Amino acid sequence: MSERKSYLRLMGEGFRMLKQSKQTDATVSLRSWTFSIRHDQQWQVVLRTNRIKWVGLPSMTFEIHPNMIQIGDLRVTRHAQSNEVRLTIDEEWGLENKVVCDNLEWETFVDALKQVKGE
Repeated sequence: MSERKSYLRLMGEGFRMLKQSKQTDATVSLRSWTFSIRHDQQWQVVLRTNRIKWVGLPSMTFEIHPNMIQIGDLRVTRHAQSNEVRLTIDEEWGLENKVVCDNLEWETFVDALKQVKGE
């Protein structure tokens, strides 16, 4: 009986280690915005700027499109003609901010997020 308990304990430890290895913790920046992204079962983002720190609720949403990124309530949209990048947080009190970045900065940002997501 003790061999069985020992085996089950060892298996439990292995599953715990496997779950921990699937966690993702990454930091990606675009101009003055720093996004700390964490994933275990859901995606969670922490936004840091010069003035604020915002912690998003865990969410299953992490979408990457050529001109739009969405992680939970946080959305980053790029207007191709003006190179304006708008950050919007859809919450009760809301937040909106914008920066201007060139194509290379945007593509580097999107590529970094794709690596975090595993695409």
